[in-house]
Amino acid sequence: MGFSYSGSSISRYYANYLLSCLTRLLEVRCLDKPGSAYFEKLRRLRRFAPLKELFYPISHGILEEFFNVIQSSEGSFEYIACGAVPSCFLGIFGIHEPHDYASLDQVLDLFLEFPGSDPLLQHLIVALSCSCKVAPLVLTDCPYSGSYQYLALVCHILRRKTMMVLWWKSPDFEFSLEGFLSMKRPNKQDLHCLIPSVWWPGSCEDVGCESSMMLTMTALSGAMNKIEEMHRRLCSLVIHFVPRATPCQPPGSVFKTFLQNFILKVRGAEHKMTSSNVSNNSVVVSLYTVILHFLSEGFPVECISGFVKGSGVNLGANVGFLHRGGKRRFPVELFFTGDANCAGARRIGGSLNHLVNSQLFNEEQTKEVQWIEGCMDDEETTVTHSTIQKPCCCSSSDVDDIQTVEDSIGYTSRGLKGFCIPISERSLNVVTLCNSRSLGDEIVDKPSSSNQSEVDTGCRSLQCPESITASELSLEVLREEELLDMMLFLYHLGVAPNFRQAFYYMSHQSQSISLLDDTDKQIRERSCIEQVKRLKEARNVYREELVDCVRQCAWYRISLFSRWKQRGMYATCMWVVELLLVLSNTDSVFCYVPEFYLESLVDSFHALRKSDPSFVSSAIFIKQGLASFVTFVVKHFNDPRILSADIKDLLLHSISSLVQCKDYLVAFEDNKEAIQRLPRALLLAFDNRSWIPVANIILRLCKGSGFSYSNHAGSSSSALFQVLLREACVHDEALFSSFLNRLFNTLSWTMTELSVSIREMQENYQIGDLQQRKCSVVFDLSCNLAKILEFCTCEIPQAFLLGPDMNLRRLTELIIFILNHIIFTSDSEFFDMSVRRPCQYQEKTNRAIILAPLVGIITSLMDAHTNLEPMELNDVVGVFVSMDCPATVFQCLLGYNWSNVLRGDASLTKLAKLEEFSSNLRSRTEAIKRTESFVRTGDNEAEDCCCICYACNSDAMFEPCHHKSCHGCITRHLLNGQRCFFCNAIVTSVVKPEPRNHSWETRGWL
Repeated sequence: MGFSYSGSSISRYYANYLLSCLTRLLEVRCLDKPGSAYFEKLRRLRRFAPLKELFYPISHGILEEFFNVIQSSEGSFEYIACGAVPSCFLGIFGIHEPHDYASLDQVLDLFLEFPGSDPLLQHLIVALSCSCKVAPLVLTDCPYSGSYQYLALVCHILRRKTMMVLWWKSPDFEFSLEGFLSMKRPNKQDLHCLIPSVWWPGSCEDVGCESSMMLTMTALSGAMNKIEEMHRRLCSLVIHFVPRATPCQPPGSVFKTFLQNFILKVRGAEHKMTSSNVSNNSVVVSLYTVILHFLSEGFPVECISGFVKGSGVNLGANVGFLHRGGKRRFPVELFFTGDANCAGARRIGGSLNHLVNSQLFNEEQTKEVQWIEGCMDDEETTVTHSTIQKPCCCSSSDVDDIQTVEDSIGYTSRGLKGFCIPISERSLNVVTLCNSRSLGDEIVDKPSSSNQSEVDTGCRSLQCPESITASELSLEVLREEELLDMMLFLYHLGVAPNFRQAFYYMSHQSQSISLLDDTDKQIRERSCIEQVKRLKEARNVYREELVDCVRQCAWYRISLFSRWKQRGMYATCMWVVELLLVLSNTDSVFCYVPEFYLESLVDSFHALRKSDPSFVSSAIFIKQGLASFVTFVVKHFNDPRILSADIKDLLLHSISSLVQCKDYLVAFEDNKEAIQRLPRALLLAFDNRSWIPVANIILRLCKGSGFSYSNHAGSSSSALFQVLLREACVHDEALFSSFLNRLFNTLSWTMTELSVSIREMQENYQIGDLQQRKCSVVFDLSCNLAKILEFCTCEIPQAFLLGPDMNLRRLTELIIFILNHIIFTSDSEFFDMSVRRPCQYQEKTNRAIILAPLVGIITSLMDAHTNLEPMELNDVVGVFVSMDCPATVFQCLLGYNWSNVLRGDASLTKLAKLEEFSSNLRSRTEAIKRTESFVRTGDNEAEDCCCICYACNSDAMFEPCHHKSCHGCITRHLLNGQRCFFCNAIVTSVVKPEPRNHSWETRGWL
């Protein structure tokens, strides 16, 4: 042709024109069918050659001219390769099913005939990759929306060995693979377009209806499933690919290298060592999803069948790696090597360098650990994949659902009887088949993943190079256990934050619904026009926030809570918790376990527990498969081998969350490890750092006992753990004394913080949001501690009534301190407003919540005093009198309205006991005033008075500094410190005179 190619714009236009001619030629060829009347007339004239004969020379000529244009205009190469060529290929292939595989294969054959096609096709793959990053989901295009069309096209192209090799040799291989796994996350405006109709339970708004939103959710779920299917298909092609390299590499090595490099890059970004091409979070989520599907539902056909067939390995039932019962094993050498995902990860026992220098380990123990599934569970409650009762992840309904998904995408699960076989062992079979030239024959009979036969599509399946021998294979290959290790790290890096964000929106949605309902109630009750106007403006704001939360929750429900993902996460939790329990039996190995193993296990467990829609009911969630999780958290939340306080807090908070639900609490009651360890471990863990979750746990276990729970007595308590806690306190007096001391100190601190915060707000004449939130939290904590103290006085009254009266005096001081700040506050309404959270009703937060435990403490002590009458007991009323406690305090308690707290005869009996106590206190106080007829005078008496409490004589002395004080003050001080409170000297002993001869005796306080 005599055409001038000068000018980049002309070259681009001409290249686009040539590609459109090629597309039109393909369309015409498709019309040339035996039943076509128009082409039948042309065939009768015999003036034209058949179109099948003309297609190749015409199309070859078009492409020859096309490549001439590219070669003559270097400046337009990238524009044509990244713009016109992808558009042409997509036009031929089709953006939705059914795709035109045959036409695309013919065009691809034509392109490969030209020597300049390699860089062009490499640019094509990169262009498709970049398109995946920005392709938005469009509701009207579902389910073939988003990046589906680009992924489907590249998956079909890469099924050719030539194209896969070409892509692998490209310098942008890893960059483009990340691009294919990327997905554009919708922002607020995108979600408004994707989910135009919004509905929530109880909604009467005009923004949508339930059926419309369900249809939208179904359509978007279909689109997500298509994209995830393409991700798995692409990764399976990469896993199957065997590059021609020296030394030769087995299948899976390319994917393993990509994963390691990707993790290094993401970890660098996490540590602020960012580069220009740092991956986004969607790639982490996509890789996690792909690996989870491979391990849970099985590997694709092309990854496994060719390796196993003819190798003498028996295929078991259709189950994935995570769902295989029987004997299991894990290569613990992964923890000792410097893999990308573990090299810089902190271990349970500290940093890797520290452990290597300080820990001695047996080489035999560092190779592999083996166990039988369910060996760490109680025999009576064991539920495994081999038992008749199957775990929740293998229930019949779940298997049917997953099987339907597998059938629709052309996958087969990979089940091997006995041990899990790494890809390296299967690759030896691949080499044998390749050398015998029988692999291709066996692949021909396999169904295509595109639901079309190989003959119809003309697709050439990937085959391994024939020259590779078994001896040339590297030992560093991809195994399923390695995939599990990488999957846990990917979850830790990028998936866990997504779940946390999802649960934030779910919680915010519930709060917004409550705010909206409360505002509607106030609008109906208000009569002032100005107030109603402000309430309506606030309601519009709450409504917009709620609609946004509903859309966000719907998106996370689509992207995170698919049924098969829940099934895989459940099986992962079962697998990992058994592994950790087995490893915990060997100290030298357990300390090397990366912390992200525990973090991923706990986070995924709670993500699954709180998922929406729920995976299974709470009654069977732990019982049928995850009973060992209870064993693990109970056994290790105070394990001294775990150095990280954050990990211990994570395990402790797990217990705190689980015991709040009755169904989960039953799992603790049925667990032998919990029965043996938990009560004593909780008392030991009540320290400055962990007292809040420990208090929540103890409070939940003791719920239903005491004056403050008379309205709901025993409704959801644990009678078993109440008995166990009491026995732990009675049998170990030193432990209980230490716990009681910390309980007194903590409750005194919280009440001090509460009184100071309320006083600051009163002085400023306003209630700030931050201060109100602080007051409400501290008030709730104080109430919880007071209820625990009530339980102690009810179940273990002898700790206060027998022996030295120090505990009773501290208890009395605390009660008086709380009553003075609660009852005699200057403005009771201001106090209630200060401790009430926003949108919380008055009956849920008022002074009765903390006053009721105090009443229970007093009545419990009085009851115990009556029951233990023959013994020599401490005088409860006398201690209150010595503290100058005004009787009017208890008159106010008796006059308080307890109708919302107490019901029945038991409450009347307790109030009668409180009235009796108040009467005795008043009479004793008056008697002391009448008989007090002298006033202390003289220097000697002043010198003998304790300078700390000014109530007792200085009858004890510190050694070696000889400072004096009363024995009660010294004893209380030495509970929290070992130094003299006068000179700060270390106290070695306390000297106290004997009562009879007043001689001094030395007492070692330790």
